[in-house]
Amino acid sequence: MTYTDDRVTADSGLTDRVALLQNAMHKLGADVIRLQTQLSDLAPAPPKAEEAPSAQRFIFNLPREEYRGELAALVGWVNDFLLPVYIGSGAEWCPSWWEHHEAVGRLHALRLSYVELTDTATAGTSGPGLWHRDHLDPALDRLRSVTGPFGRCLGPGGHRGGRG
Repeated sequence: MTYTDDRVTADSGLTDRVALLQNAMHKLGADVIRLQTQLSDLAPAPPKAEEAPSAQRFIFNLPREEYRGELAALVGWVNDFLLPVYIGSGAEWCPSWWEHHEAVGRLHALRLSYVELTDTATAGTSGPGLWHRDHLDPALDRLRSVTGPFGRCLGPGGHRGGRG
């Protein structure tokens, strides 16, 4: 092997290590979002006039501040529930999924349908099955497909922006 071959091999190893560090930074970003939400939950809320509870709105229809809070809640739901229960470690998933707008929209819709359909008191006993069949499976298939928002992120280099 020549000096040039050794340098290419070393550069490849360096590229892999840089990609791993970038993925670790993205995971830390998710933790920061989740911790900011927890901190804001601990702060006393200003008194509000009594208002009837409203239906939860889709994330893209929220004002900026509400969007941030809802995104932080979504990050918590995905990282603490969806990933460990349905995705698992080592599965095909973008470590910086919240940077893909399509993924945010699909996962928020998935969470809204989860809240509605897993309450068997209102959705009936078949609600959770409907959620799995009609919402979870198609959403995960789309997110992880080659043409989906994570299509460029599923290789060894991890997250790559510019799509979805």
